[in-house]
Amino acid sequence: MSDNSESNRENRSPHHLSGHLHLSGTSRFVDDMPTGTPKLYAKLLFSQHAHARIVNVDVTEAKKIVGISAVLTHHDIPGVNQIGHIQPDEPLLAASEVLYIGQPIAIVIAETLWIAEQGVNAIQIEYEPLEPVLTIAEAIARNSLFVQPRIIARGNLADGFAEADCIVEETLTTGGQEHFYLETQRCLAVPGEDREITLYSSTQSASEVQEIAARVLGLQCSDIVVDVPRIGGGFGGKERSPVLWSCLAALGCNRTGKPVELVLNRKEDMIATGKRHPFEIRFRIGCKYDGRITAYEVELNANGGACVDLSLAILDRAMLHADNAYFLPNVKITGRACRTNLPPNTAFRGFGAPQGIFAIETAIERIAEKLHLDPLTIRLRNLYESGQTTPFGEIVQEASNRALLTQLTKDAKYEELLADNAKFNAEHSDVKRGVSILPIKFGISFTASFLNQASALVWIYQDGTVSLSHGGIEMGQALNTKVAQVVSAELGISLSHIRVESSNTKRVGNASPTAASSGSDLNGNAARTAAIELRNRLANVAAVKYEKEFHQSVTVDEIVFLDNQVYATNFPQRVYSFVEIIHTAYLERVPLGAHGYYRTPDIFFDREKYHGSPFFYFVYGCGLVHVEIDLRNGNFRMLDVHLLHECGKSLNPEIDRGQIVGAFTQGVGWCTMEELPYDPEKGHYLAISPSTYKLPTIQDVPERMTVELVECEREYASVRQSKGIGEPPLIYGEACFFAIQNALASIAKTGTPVKLSHPATPEAILLAAEKLRDATNQ
Repeated sequence: MSDNSESNRENRSPHHLSGHLHLSGTSRFVDDMPTGTPKLYAKLLFSQHAHARIVNVDVTEAKKIVGISAVLTHHDIPGVNQIGHIQPDEPLLAASEVLYIGQPIAIVIAETLWIAEQGVNAIQIEYEPLEPVLTIAEAIARNSLFVQPRIIARGNLADGFAEADCIVEETLTTGGQEHFYLETQRCLAVPGEDREITLYSSTQSASEVQEIAARVLGLQCSDIVVDVPRIGGGFGGKERSPVLWSCLAALGCNRTGKPVELVLNRKEDMIATGKRHPFEIRFRIGCKYDGRITAYEVELNANGGACVDLSLAILDRAMLHADNAYFLPNVKITGRACRTNLPPNTAFRGFGAPQGIFAIETAIERIAEKLHLDPLTIRLRNLYESGQTTPFGEIVQEASNRALLTQLTKDAKYEELLADNAKFNAEHSDVKRGVSILPIKFGISFTASFLNQASALVWIYQDGTVSLSHGGIEMGQALNTKVAQVVSAELGISLSHIRVESSNTKRVGNASPTAASSGSDLNGNAARTAAIELRNRLANVAAVKYEKEFHQSVTVDEIVFLDNQVYATNFPQRVYSFVEIIHTAYLERVPLGAHGYYRTPDIFFDREKYHGSPFFYFVYGCGLVHVEIDLRNGNFRMLDVHLLHECGKSLNPEIDRGQIVGAFTQGVGWCTMEELPYDPEKGHYLAISPSTYKLPTIQDVPERMTVELVECEREYASVRQSKGIGEPPLIYGEACFFAIQNALASIAKTGTPVKLSHPATPEAILLAAEKLRDATNQ
């Protein structure tokens, strides 16, 4: 196949398949789905207490309001009032007790939103307030944990610390983060015949919505159809949370027999939904004078909120990434998932790995301060080499961090940058500059092994066009484009011939969530399997045609599919169109549909022993961030960002660059500006709108940003040798935090630790600077 072929160019970097629809405003989301009959609207009565007993709920007056079709409480649930998946600890509607502010207690269904809101206001409710648990410290003191502490250990800590020349210990915290997807949580429930209900849900996990909605309504999974045209952003916030809102819409539809739409406004969404898990972390690290780490002990304590949600899986990944890119000979990692009276915290891009990695990177920064070394020296000293094992026993294959860091320091002129910063800082008292460079090693696969499977359905029509269905969810990351590229490459046809259908539980059942940076891996491989099966059938048809025409034997291996044409390598003078082969296949009753299935091979994990190989492969990369901080107001700006990301063989370099930039920016937001304060007594979030919650904007994009995709042959990669891209680059955003810390170090005495709190807001920067000046003047 020629690299200059039309299909190769199109398959390499095509436009986003939905791009023209987005630009023209014709792309369909949940709000745009037809209902057939006028729909009803749902509003919710939310708990106003973080923890309280429900003494009485009186809906009498609400039911009297004209235009209200139903007012439903837990008494009206026909099935099971339970949506918990890991543990049965999350009721659909609160019954005797509320566990967090924003927990749904009742749902009002009405002809208009205004009438539904009047109904909510008319409900009388009496509480008996109880003392809430809001902090990690309170939860640990009261043993309010979802499960007992989990531990990963290797080597001998006592020996490791005895060998160390330098030991540092510290307690630190990482903050939460609001997903702030553009499309808020929503679902449209539409009744069908014979009990069937179709849920148009803004979810990353259609099958989980289907399964739990059936449970709540006392129906079978086959009675519930979940259809997802696309969603307006997810970032993990629509992996588990949509189950609640979709089941409530389904309940209203089941009761009224009419279409019901439930949409959270932005304020409701920010109050009632879970966030990235805040962590409280305690570490102790020992190393030699040359920077070689001899021992590392860390406790990762996560605030899980009121219900378990995905906290245990998130804690797992935080623990499994507590080593980041470094070989630790003697290590103990302890994890606790704490139950508190905040909304159930949930999946967020990175899924616990950013918190675990932040701990080891902070430890390295502290060691560097104490030993008067460049942190990069310590990072290079301890990098994994191929063949070494992680603390949980997985062999690290094809490790490339050392080569990547070497290349990055050269490309970004790191040594010159350090010298320029020193000169600049000596000449300026109110403005300081800093730089940080750090590597990542990120495991790709669901840590719950059973989720690493996918299916796809491919139909070829008589005119040669293709219908492609898979279980992944398109949420702006161009998953559909990548999966279509895979099918296009295998069948040798243009992308314009392929239509990717909505994700629908009737066409593809039992689909895993679109998460864990595995959407392209799983669904691309499943679609590829189906496409290869179809191509082999069509190759047989073509071989027979050539044999009949040329009276010579032709094997399937000699048939080539390329640029919407089919030919035999021995007879290049005779070329058939793809449509001709399809027409022949149809006449000869060769099936033109195929189901593809894929399961990730060679992964296993013993959660009792915390040992195994949970990841199919690792993603490697490194990032450099150069910042300037203003000590008069605490503001900072990024002067230069240089990201080097090893991606195997990228399916689509332009899409991957976009994912890297987006993830990095989201990581910067988490580390420097996105705060989630809550009332320490009442337990409600205080930042509940864009006016009180600061997000990165175009003004925060660095002046210079270089993104380099390092492409290479990889045995340990996935579909067409590509690697997952969605989550790992978020970690590069942590380099911005450490660059700010490095800038602050210029006003500290040598060896004085810079205590910069997370996130590094202007207030945090000013407070850290004040403490450093006080320490310097003592």
